Amino acid sequence: MNNPIRVTPAAGAASGAFTSPIRTHGLFALRFFIPGVTANSVVMVSLCETDSNGTPIDGQALMKVYNVVPLGDGVESVDVRGEIDWDVDLTARVSFLVG
Repeated sequence: MNNPIRVTPAAGAASGAFTSPIRTHGLFALRFFIPGVTANSVVMVSLCETDSNGTPIDGQALMKVYNVVPLGDGVESVDVRGEIDWDVDLTARVSFLVG
């Protein structure tokens, strides 16, 4: 996979919550750098479409998360495989809850 995408703490959310914008369509496999994550971390992921301001919207595209894999060996990253069922790139927000 390419270099991990950096996440930012989610504003106004509980600690352990992070977000990252992505722009893609179809099947995707991305790696996200999340400080402190180990192979033993519990990581939950959600995916939603956003408007031009980054605000979540209930768009018409189906969005799915297939696999979430926290990585060990000091990598501090999470591999996410999913799908944005649309013909052109859409902007979406990937949200992480880490415990």
